[in-house]
Amino acid sequence: MSKRAQTTGAPKRRRRRQTTAEGSPATDQQGAEYKSRAEREALLQRRVIRGSIIAAIALTLLVVGTLVVEQLIIPSQTVAQVNGEPISVAEFRQAYLFERNRLLLQLNQVENAGIDMQQLAQQEPYRTWLNEANVPDQLGLRVINDLVDERLLAADAAARGLAVDDAAIQSAVEAFFGFDPTAVALIGVEATATPEPTITPTPFVSPTPTNTPQPTPTPDPDATAAPTATPTITPQPTVIEPTQSADEVRDSFEQNQQDYRAYFDRAGVSSETYDKFFAHNALENLLGEALLPDDAPLIYADVRHILVDDEATAIAALDALRAGESFAALASAISTDSGSGMRGGELGESFIGNYVRPFRKAIESAEIGALVGPVESEFGFHILQVRHKEERTGEDQDPQRERARQTELSDLQEQLREANSDSIEIYDSWLDYMPRP
Repeated sequence: MSKRAQTTGAPKRRRRRQTTAEGSPATDQQGAEYKSRAEREALLQRRVIRGSIIAAIALTLLVVGTLVVEQLIIPSQTVAQVNGEPISVAEFRQAYLFERNRLLLQLNQVENAGIDMQQLAQQEPYRTWLNEANVPDQLGLRVINDLVDERLLAADAAARGLAVDDAAIQSAVEAFFGFDPTAVALIGVEATATPEPTITPTPFVSPTPTNTPQPTPTPDPDATAAPTATPTITPQPTVIEPTQSADEVRDSFEQNQQDYRAYFDRAGVSSETYDKFFAHNALENLLGEALLPDDAPLIYADVRHILVDDEATAIAALDALRAGESFAALASAISTDSGSGMRGGELGESFIGNYVRPFRKAIESAEIGALVGPVESEFGFHILQVRHKEERTGEDQDPQRERARQTELSDLQEQLREANSDSIEIYDSWLDYMPRP
């Protein structure tokens, strides 16, 4: 055995750490520094701590970045523009949240009244309510179009010099909750009989038709109604019990307001969005009054019509009538409006604001007894004949006046859409920013 391989059983002496003359740690031939085990563990611990700190900083930056994107960048994105004025994601989300919760509240009110929604599913506005409640994208599309219309109406009101003030907003709030301050003020006040003047309707044109009226069959109780405008949503009114005092009615009104606002607060709707809803209602009221003042007469007309699916059939029907064909017989034979068709096309006398816009406009310009058409509407093509029409004024027409104002507003919205079509942009990105349940 060589001398190098020899060994003894005695323990080896621990080599002392070498240092240089200056006291610094010695290095081996490759320049590596000699470190004790404690020093190596301390170094590893420092590296772990530094790594943890870096990871924590990176995670914090990621969280902050996500919050910045979600809370600042995305809400400021644009989902639509109207004449260069943007509609932001934040505004769209809040409007959607408000409308969805308002819709759910309306459905709950119907169910709480003991009404089976399945029985109402094919009637408006319940069919639309259910569709929007079950198809979020459908509600979202309606909301974004409502925001566009609001911008257009606000610009039109400004051009007319109309401005909403606190009094107008308060009136809108009272109307929404069915609170009539004038009627409440009269609670407990003994009524004094006041003779009312008799109002005589003023004929608009001669009521004598040029054609001889045809016999009218017995109305069908299941007949389809004449084409009408889309029904409006009516809020629950403030109920006045016979024994309530004026103060109790006011207190009930205030409580209803507080409960309604609290409901939307819990749903995450901002106060700004809540207040904006009533401000816009006030603006629509001002526009409605400007479009149809209190003293403007309303037109009532006795009309009959034939409704068909295509223009060629309508022209053929018009030619047949001019050749002497019986209006009633032809309406019964070919009209797709089964209700009026079974009555010989008769719609009876009605306020013309009940009809869709093209049909209503045709009645306004039609001469008594003349055959008019084809008139295209969302229902098809009409041939119509006005038997009689007249203008009516007076307080007894107030309910119809409010409906007429809604009709005028709908017409104005449609006209503004057409006039500003090149200045309206709705981006597909709104679908990505909808609040999800």
